[in-house]
Amino acid sequence: MSRNISRNSPPDVGHKIKIMRAEKKLTLEQLASLSGVSKSMLSQIERGRTNPTLAILWSLTQSLGIDIADLLNHNNDDHKTAHHIDHIKAHQTPEIQSADGKCTLKILGPIDLVTKIEWYDLMMAPEGLLESDGHAEGTVEHLTLIEGELSVRSGNKEIILKSGDTARYHADIPHYIENKRKKPARAIMMVLAL
Repeated sequence: MSRNISRNSPPDVGHKIKIMRAEKKLTLEQLASLSGVSKSMLSQIERGRTNPTLAILWSLTQSLGIDIADLLNHNNDDHKTAHHIDHIKAHQTPEIQSADGKCTLKILGPIDLVTKIEWYDLMMAPEGLLESDGHAEGTVEHLTLIEGELSVRSGNKEIILKSGDTARYHADIPHYIENKRKKPARAIMMVLAL
């Protein structure tokens, strides 16, 4: 079966994982054990039936000993030309959820820049909380509130953001974002490692 990759299609991550697993002579069970990703989830990913989260991709790439950017890059010369547009459809945008399930972060930035800059579409349900330990030294977060109201705390400082407000704060110390209201909130969050 031939696999044609158009410039507008996302990389076939499942197919690449299957090939890399076979090259390393690993069974589904072995890769599942190494990565902590269930065998059934791994099977669905390899068959293209589900889109893995960034956390799952990270676990798989670490277990396979590869760079996550290599997994997500297209392997055709046409894609490497300067004249192309990457088109990621809404349903293909990876997302992660907070521990309480009340905060969803859609990953908007390209994976190959994740060590330098990340940006997210953050949606937080009422009484949602996103707590973070300190990130790498020098990391700064920029949070622009689109709708609702959010409380932001970094270290011992806390502020309330209203729609249209932006907070910039140190994220190399413990910090949190909380929706103390009864209405959902939405924001764009950028994480910049200086």
